[in-house]
Amino acid sequence: MGLRLRLKPSERVIINGCVVTNGDRRNTITVSSFGQVMKGKDILQYEDARTPVQKLYFGVQTMLIDPSGVEDYMDAVNKLGSSAFVSCNSDDDRATLLTAMDWVHRGDFYKALAELRPLTRRADAIDAAFDAEPETEAA
Repeated sequence: MGLRLRLKPSERVIINGCVVTNGDRRNTITVSSFGQVMKGKDILQYEDARTPVQKLYFGVQTMLIDPSGVEDYMDAVNKLGSSAFVSCNSDDDRATLLTAMDWVHRGDFYKALAELRPLTRRADAIDAAFDAEPETEAA
């Protein structure tokens, strides 16, 4: 049995670098052989990558989508990984980041993204909390 994807109406999925958009009804598709697959909810757009961890996620995502360019992207992703490591606030986050980078170096970009995903969502939550803080006037 292959990978079963349940797609919502108009949901996008990337399969081996090809963007597939579902129609107006819920559908299930099965990927029967090995393929690089990302569902739309996990895809990070370039303009949304603001934090170092999000930029790293985008770089690894690019490697997953475009496997022919992996060698070209590796140096940039290593630099992004270093930047993200320095920006982490906790030892747990740094350990997660190191695990993700280990997956990158093993060539399993999907597992690297799975490790990074919680860190990128935490970064979004921190950004949202920062944006929600009321500004105070200086006395």
